This record gives sequence, C-alpha cells and structure tokens, in this order.
Amino acid sequence: MSYFGTTATDFMLEIAKGNVSGHSQVNKFGANPSVTQDTTEDVWDGGGTYSFPATALITKIAQATDQVGTDANATIELQGLDANWAEVTQFADLDGSDTTTEVTLDTPLIRIFRMKVLENIVLAADVSAVATGGGTTYATILAGNNQTLMAIYTVPADTTAYMTSLFFSNIDATSKTPTSVDITMWAADRANSYEFQLKHADAMPEAGSGRQHFFKPYYVFTEKTDIKISASPKDQDGHVHAGFDLILVDN
Repeated sequence: MSYFGTTATDFMLEIAKGNVSGHSQVNKFGANPSVTQDTTEDVWDGGGTYSFPATALITKIAQATDQVGTDANATIELQGLDANWAEVTQFADLDGSDTTTEVTLDTPLIRIFRMKVLENIVLAADVSAVATGGGTTYATILAGNNQTLMAIYTVPADTTAYMTSLFFSNIDATSKTPTSVDITMWAADRANSYEFQLKHADAMPEAGSGRQHFFKPYYVFTEKTDIKISASPKDQDGHVHAGFDLILVDN
C-alpha cells in the first residue's frame, strides 16, 4: 500500500489511471503456437528467433493476401520506438484497392512491440510490419487475433523499466505435450552495445500448470534495453504463452 495524503491508495491502480506523474505501465503478453521441439524460439506470433534491427528500417505494413472486401482501409495502430529510441504511437490504413500493397509509415521505427486493429472487423489475413521491400517480419497480427502477441519489449530512451512479474504456460494439444519446457528471459543493453544476457530461467514439467514469478525487489532495466522471453520444449513441439509486467518511470 502507498499513501497519497491521508488516504490509503492502490499505487498500481493510480499508475494505471495516470495519476502518478512520470509513471506508466506495460503488460506484454505473447504466444508462439508451434515452438519446434529441442530448439529455442522466442515467444511471439512470428515464430523462431526474433530479429532486432540496428537502425530505424521498419517502414511499412503489408497484408498477406488480398482481402479488399473485408479489410480494405482498415486502420492499424503501431506502437514502437523511432530512430532516437523515443516512444511513438502511429496509425496506418491498409490499401483500399489492394491490401497486399505495402503502406508506408509516417515514422520509421527501430523497434516495434505492438500492433492492433482499430476497426469493428476481424482481419481475414495476417498483417505484418516490415522493412521497405519486405523480407524480415518485425511484428505480425495473425488473422483472427486483431493484435500482435509479443513477449518482447524495448525500454524507451530516458526511461527506466521495473519488472514486477513474468508468467508462462504451455497449451497441451495433439503432438504438443513436451516432457518439459524451459523458459528463459533475456535482456540486451543496446545503450552500451551489449548482446543478450540471461536474466531469469524457469521450467514447466509435462502437463504442468502455468507459472507466475514475482520479482521482489523489482528487476531493473535501463533505457534502450531489449527484453524477450524464449522457450525450449523437450521431445515434442510446444504451444507456449508468456509475458511480463513493467512499471515505466521517466528518468
């Protein structure tokens, strides 16, 4: 409990309500529906190992197939970081006549950690954020989800992030009941040009229930630090969900 004046107040609720100056919160949740057995993949809906660009080359969004009648002109919200690692939220509309056409973003991004659909529709085809000319996918909304699922985040410039908890689970399904799933959290301090370092490790046994780990004291991540969760299922493929909660504080 924290106190504002003489009234006992839920500090987390006050942050969520925007009543604590210089503080905000982020809840990151991701899924990888098909983690290949005996390998390590990051927990995001693009699958495999996530690629973090060195420059602000994320400049386009594009849809996988032409769905003019359903998805034409759909507005997509993108949350990420610009070339100066400053947080930016922007909006882009899918092409109205041919939704497979790449649409240019107003602000090129060096990081992207969330996209979502701002329409009363359900996307009929995947939408991805890419560099000019396509190639590597940096975020993708899978058809039917209307939002990305990425256990991936980068701390903006002039900000410190405090991780309060992380969580993970595996959905048991046909041919996706691994004997165990190793879960690892990684962080890369890009302000100092560091590569990823292992920051937390845990595991689930076969058919085990999901777990949540609370950090006390909170885990601290400095500005321009990439954070991700990875999974490694044993003996069978996995369908892994994971995520984490952060309090962001302006420096």
